[in-house]
Amino acid sequence: MSAMYGLFCAVLSLAVVEGEEVRQDVPSLSTEAPPAAEAPTLVPEEAGSSPTPEEAPASPAPAPESREPPESPVPPAASTTVRASRPAQSAAEVTLDRELLELAPRTGAVDLLRLVPGLVASQHGGEGKAHQLFLRGFDALHGQDVELNVGGLPVNEVSHIHALGYADLNFIIPEVVRELRVTEGSYRAFQGDFAVAGTVRLELGLEEPGVHLAGTLGQYGQRRVVVAVRPGEDAETFAAVELGESRGFGPRRSAGRASLLAQATAEADTVAGRVRVRALAGSYTTRFDTPGVVREDDWLAGRQDFYAAPLARQGGSAARHQLLLGVELPRSGTSRTTLEVFGLVTDLRLRNNFTGFRTDARGDGLEQTHDTLTLGARAEHRRRLQIFSRELPLELGLGAKRDGANQTQRRYRETDGTFYADEVDARFVQTDIWGYAEAQLPLGAWKLLLGGRADALGVEIFDALAFRDPRYYDGQGYSRSAFGVHLGAKAGLELTLTERWRLFASYGDGFRSPQARSLAEGERAPFVSVRGAELGARRDGEQLALQASLFGSAVDDDFFFDHAAGTTVFTGRTVRAGLSAALQARPWREVTAALSATVAHARVRETNTLLPYFAPLVARADVGWERTLRLWGSETELSAGTGLTLIGPRPLPFDEYGSTVFLADAQAGARWGALGLRLEVKNLLNTRWRDGEFVYGSRFDPEAPASLLPARHFTAGPPRTASLTLEVHL
Repeated sequence: MSAMYGLFCAVLSLAVVEGEEVRQDVPSLSTEAPPAAEAPTLVPEEAGSSPTPEEAPASPAPAPESREPPESPVPPAASTTVRASRPAQSAAEVTLDRELLELAPRTGAVDLLRLVPGLVASQHGGEGKAHQLFLRGFDALHGQDVELNVGGLPVNEVSHIHALGYADLNFIIPEVVRELRVTEGSYRAFQGDFAVAGTVRLELGLEEPGVHLAGTLGQYGQRRVVVAVRPGEDAETFAAVELGESRGFGPRRSAGRASLLAQATAEADTVAGRVRVRALAGSYTTRFDTPGVVREDDWLAGRQDFYAAPLARQGGSAARHQLLLGVELPRSGTSRTTLEVFGLVTDLRLRNNFTGFRTDARGDGLEQTHDTLTLGARAEHRRRLQIFSRELPLELGLGAKRDGANQTQRRYRETDGTFYADEVDARFVQTDIWGYAEAQLPLGAWKLLLGGRADALGVEIFDALAFRDPRYYDGQGYSRSAFGVHLGAKAGLELTLTERWRLFASYGDGFRSPQARSLAEGERAPFVSVRGAELGARRDGEQLALQASLFGSAVDDDFFFDHAAGTTVFTGRTVRAGLSAALQARPWREVTAALSATVAHARVRETNTLLPYFAPLVARADVGWERTLRLWGSETELSAGTGLTLIGPRPLPFDEYGSTVFLADAQAGARWGALGLRLEVKNLLNTRWRDGEFVYGSRFDPEAPASLLPARHFTAGPPRTASLTLEVHL
């Protein structure tokens, strides 16, 4: 780390000489294609992008004169690529571009996700553990109800030992995230496994060409270095590396990580036509401590510090290696076909103890390991058909993914960390093969969207510890297999009121794949199915864009995670309903704002009780200011921004409620030529807040009398944390 800081400081003198003028263009908030005066060359999205039936014809047409730039033509050697945005197909689809992502401090994946309307991302498990997500009345745990994708690579892990759909985004380097594409609900055919509450896709790219160096120093031992390179004009071709470490804001909160992300795109003319290829690769490793939970009564009595949990030995390590290769085949007429293959290797070792010594005097600590190899391929085809003199956008998709994993779970002693009981030792292979179709029929001011998706799931499991009790069985271990199919319908109706206003009605069937170890021999794999509907409106525009929707969903055989037992608890059928609204605006040239609010309600049908842990109210406001001034004969770009988060009291088990959370983050920066300086402050008001709140029985003092009475527990959120970042652009 010290060598990296030395290299960073050595280039400062070069930066002053190589300074370049700060760009002053202001991107559009509109979801439509850029206006002609901007003179971009519109090209399709890269292979593997989130599908949409709205596709421009592939055959070239003569460009109007207004699309040619009036001056300063681009040299032949440069290749400027701007991807055309297409209209959304539901009220709750939104694209958050780089301008919006930079309004408030964004030092990690959790900061990026908090800009998604209605989404709460909790990091109570430490800096290396997957975030806990809440969206549209769903407690998605670590990813079971939110499908996450990075540049075409799936993030959710099936049948994970810690939580279904475990989605660790800590490998993300925020500087190379170009935009977030959000599809809330399950109304589109391309949405697959775990897209119960919605889908979030992170697109990668580096904003400026050249070399980008950034070094950060902050409170609590925070140190971070980022080196990124964009060799040409294509923002999607880059390489970036991040090194970071911190001792944390309290005991047992230290973490260190290293991440590499690289992507390259190229186009070539062949006999059959123009081909576009893309490669995305990355590696990531981390080691982290987990603070654990604090009993509320221990803190109120002064027996425990707010930021210091009582038990050590919690934490873990994780690694992720990934590769994606994609190609867009030569176009024929209006058709477009993309092919992708990908592979992932992930490893996780995690130690947690939520209950202390409640069930065993040696300690209730669990160590879980999960090692996965994922291989997959997908094909997408889009074209426009002519039916009864009407143009019908059609979209087809096929794919397959094979996940193989080894997983273990053991109990360890709190005194020395050695194991005293084996609970899980299993391996499985889970194969998902899918196909979908979606078409949109225009009927004057109306558009009808119809689609469907089919997923076939095959699972093979070997449980090494099954039937091992010598009192009843003389053998040990059990193999089994299961198979199931999920069929889902998608439908939507769109009414265009004006050039900017549209109304939507949407319906969709989503699903969540089961935990492999829960399946019996020959069982029909029981997908958890969700049926969702939405009514909404949206306005698209350069100065003002907004979306509002009423949504509802019903889930069969739902469940939530029981932190005391470390397992899931089945609740039966659950229903959710709510209201969501989001706004992106530029009231003045120097000011950009993104506001959102979601109100949700979730109940168990059979008992008519509230589901625990969901977020009933989530509001977020990001406001940024940027202005270029001429100081001392040179142009200086000044910027400031703030991010405000409000989370209403969450229902907890046993008819209790959590605390209201209000957080304010702020940043201020200046850039002169190639040099930039940015101050970021998180939790500006130094609020003492609880990132996670739970109710269950525990005993953290082994000498205390055993009790199963439920008690409140919490994990502390970070206090005020300031950091200073120096940037160099070469």
